[in-house]
Amino acid sequence: MIVDKELYVRWGRIMAFSNITLTPELASILGGAMGTLLDQNAVVMVGRDYRRDSRMLKRSFSGGLMASGIELIDLHAVPTNILQFSVRRFGADAGVMITRSHNLAGMVSIKMFDSTGVEYTSKKTNEVVTTAERRKIRYVENTEVGWISVADAMKVYDRAFASFFAQSSQKMKEAELRVVIDCSCGPASSIIPDLLSEFGCEVITLNAHRPRNPLFLPNPKSLVRLRETVRATNSDLGIALDPEARHAIIVDGQGRIRTAEETASVNFHSRYDPDPHATVIVGDTVNPSVYRDLNKNIILSSHGEPGGTARLVLKHRAIYGFNDTGLFYLPIFAPGSDGIVASFTVLTQMARENIESTDLYRRHQIFPQRTAEVTFPLEQVLPFFIKILNDPPEGYIAIDTFIGIKLITEKKEWIHFYLANENDSLLIEIFDPKAQPDQQEILITFARTTIDEYLLSCQNPE
Repeated sequence: MIVDKELYVRWGRIMAFSNITLTPELASILGGAMGTLLDQNAVVMVGRDYRRDSRMLKRSFSGGLMASGIELIDLHAVPTNILQFSVRRFGADAGVMITRSHNLAGMVSIKMFDSTGVEYTSKKTNEVVTTAERRKIRYVENTEVGWISVADAMKVYDRAFASFFAQSSQKMKEAELRVVIDCSCGPASSIIPDLLSEFGCEVITLNAHRPRNPLFLPNPKSLVRLRETVRATNSDLGIALDPEARHAIIVDGQGRIRTAEETASVNFHSRYDPDPHATVIVGDTVNPSVYRDLNKNIILSSHGEPGGTARLVLKHRAIYGFNDTGLFYLPIFAPGSDGIVASFTVLTQMARENIESTDLYRRHQIFPQRTAEVTFPLEQVLPFFIKILNDPPEGYIAIDTFIGIKLITEKKEWIHFYLANENDSLLIEIFDPKAQPDQQEILITFARTTIDEYLLSCQNPE
C-alpha cells in the first residue's frame, strides 16, 4: 500500500527520510508514475549525489522508469546544476536528481526536471504522485522495457565551461589567484578543483571526500572553518558550494562572508547589458537597493514554487536571475542556477580588473536599513537555524539563505539572521518596505527576543 503523500511531499517536491517513508518500493512506483506521464521511449537523464541512500533510491526510481518504457541516460554522481545543463544540452525529455535536502538532515529529495532543464512545478509533481497513488502505471511488455546508457556529463560541462570563460582565461592565469573551495562533500568535488587549476588558480580544497555517514554541509561551523582557512592561507577568495552546486557562498580575502545579493550584483555587472528593455528576474525578498538603479525591466519572483525563478527567466527571456538564497541564473549558459559559474564570474572580474575581492565587493556592498550584532555561541547556531526554519514564529514564513535564515511577513517585511564576521556572534538585518523607523525598531526587538528566548530554552531544557 502506498504511503500517504502528506508524509513525502513537501513544498512541491518529493522529500522524505529514506528507508522510513521514502523506501525503494515507493521510489520505484514514483519512477513508474513519472514515466507513465511521459511518452513511451522518452529519454530521461538520472543523477545522484554521493550518499548511499541516494544511490539506492536512484536505482529503484530508474527501475520504475524503465518498466514504463523510458530510455535512461545514467550520469551517476553529478551535481544538480550539471544534470540540468545536460538535459538541455543532450536534448533529453526530462531529468531526475536524487539528492539530500539542505537544513533537513537525513531527508532525501527526488527532483524532476522538464525538457528545458527546469524543475517540475508543484502541480506537475502532484500529477506524478497522484498517478502513483492510483497505481495507473504503464507497465510495458518485457520486450519494450527501456534501455539504460551512460554519459560523461562532467566532461561535456568541463569543455562548455572552458569555452564560456575563454576570454578571461589568460587574465586568470596571470593573476595566479589562491582559492579555497569547500565542496560540501558533493559531486562538484570531481570537477571544480580541476576547473580552478585549469584557469591558473592555486587550489585549497575542503570537504572533497565521500563521507560514509551523511554530513550537513555547508553549515555555520564549516563556513567559519572556510573563513579561517582563507585568512590563515592568505587566500584571495573562499567559495562554499552546496552539495548540488546550485548555491554559492563567497568569502572575501579578509574572511568576510558575503551575502547572495552582493554576489549577484558582482555577477550582473560583470556581464552588463546596456539594453534598458532587458529583463532581470529578482527574488521578491531581495534588498531593493540591489536592483533599484539597474535600469532594467525587473520582474519579482516569490519563494515557494520549485523552479519558479528559472521558469520566469525562460518565459520572459531574461538575461539574469537571482534571489537571496544564493541561487544565480545565467540562461545563456544553463537553465538552472549554477554556483560554479557564479563563483568563477567573481574570480574573472578580480583577474580582469586586477582587484582584490574585498575591494570588488566594497563596490557592490548592500546597505541594510537596520542591523544589530548579538553574542551567540557557535555550537548553537545550527540548531537555532533549524528550529526557526521548521517552526517559524507565528505570522512569518522562513527561508534558508544558506548563510542563515530569513523570516518574512505577508507585507514582505523581513528579519535575516546570519553569521557575523567574527565567531560567536550573529548579525540581525531587518527590512521594512515602507522604511518606517518605528516598525524597524519593532522588527529588531522581535529578533532579539527570539534569540533570547531560544538561548534561555537551551539553558533550561524541559
